[in-house]
Amino acid sequence: MKTLKITTDNKISIIDLDFDHKSLREEVGGYIELVRTQKLLDYFKTKVVMIVDEEGLVKNLPVNTIGCYFYNTSKHGCPIAGDMILGLLVGPDITGLGDRDAEQWMEKMLKD
Repeated sequence: MKTLKITTDNKISIIDLDFDHKSLREEVGGYIELVRTQKLLDYFKTKVVMIVDEEGLVKNLPVNTIGCYFYNTSKHGCPIAGDMILGLLVGPDITGLGDRDAEQWMEKMLKD
């Protein structure tokens, strides 16, 4: 399913991936962590989560500026490190944003 990937160099792209544990780990480069914030909910108006490398800081990965914005790093000082992908919570499951929605959200994010 299509979703958005946001890299540490602020590139936003549409990717197509299976939302199984193995595919998610391969895409972010390590053990995954789901991050839900009020900023994500306010921006997307739905249950969007960031899927990040749980050990990004330990691995000294570059900071993800967009991830830090949604995580509210400026308030608490703990950054999001490494590339991230966005997922949608549907009950207990995580899925992609979908073909049409991924394109619309990418356009909105690039404009904002």
